[in-house]
Amino acid sequence: MTRAANVRVDALVYVACPTTSTGRSKGMRGGSRCSPTVGLAILTLVAFPGCLGIFARTGGGSLSWGTHAHGALLGGVALPVEGDGYQVHPDWRARGRTFAIEELVGGLTRVFARVEHVAPGGVAYVGDLSLRRGGDSSLHRSHESGRDVDIFYYAADRDGNPLSNLPAMLRFADDGTAVAWSAGKTGRRIREPLPNVHLDLGRTWTLVASLLSDPIMEVQWIFVHKPLAELLLQEAEQEQADPALVARAREILHQPTDARPHDDHMHVRVFCPAPSRMFGCADKGPRRWWKKRWKYMGPAT
Repeated sequence: MTRAANVRVDALVYVACPTTSTGRSKGMRGGSRCSPTVGLAILTLVAFPGCLGIFARTGGGSLSWGTHAHGALLGGVALPVEGDGYQVHPDWRARGRTFAIEELVGGLTRVFARVEHVAPGGVAYVGDLSLRRGGDSSLHRSHESGRDVDIFYYAADRDGNPLSNLPAMLRFADDGTAVAWSAGKTGRRIREPLPNVHLDLGRTWTLVASLLSDPIMEVQWIFVHKPLAELLLQEAEQEQADPALVARAREILHQPTDARPHDDHMHVRVFCPAPSRMFGCADKGPRRWWKKRWKYMGPAT
């Protein structure tokens, strides 16, 4: 077998048989879980060198494979730990979960910069994305295929001044009042006194609106504690946001049914990009046909 054929096989086996964060194949002990279909695909690529496709590229592009809860990441892009309007929280940087598909990384940098432009002075803290190659995480039930990211909620004091230098995530009550620190499985014990702050609805809604309005990144879900989602939708209506955008947000802001209520951060998940869908990325939940519905409801602002 030629070296080029080996590259093709290695790449396809990596995507089709992703490993866990410990480097072992998922699903079977001491062996691959490749299906007969995958075996046929590997044989086809070896027999027909022209079928190399996107798997043999040495740079540029990234692929999400599988689902959010059972997948892998090929050619993942690291989100810079600091940028315009955001930073990966210091306690989260050492976890090695700063990787995602390029569409998500590019979208996040655009979105945070937009929030900073609209409402300067606040800092968006980012938690986990995915491991370099995706796969299992002992800290999440998802985040496996480079399409998920955790973002702290913005907080502000009674005068509307944004709170920065947060030692951890804040947990918010149903009325938006901060009620406790949440270390988010970092193992850190927070000793700082709890500040007298509330959910910064203006900045957080601007973040949601920017996520849903990005021209490239397509958001599938934003997991949020339901009462906090209602506060954000009320803020949008008070700001007289575009009705189509508010209607879309009402569908996409969702409290998960199989996880904690997300009262200390929002969890954003994007759809599989078209190239990834061609090679095994699978969306679970609402499909892209929703996008067609919003298309005829007018432009988002």
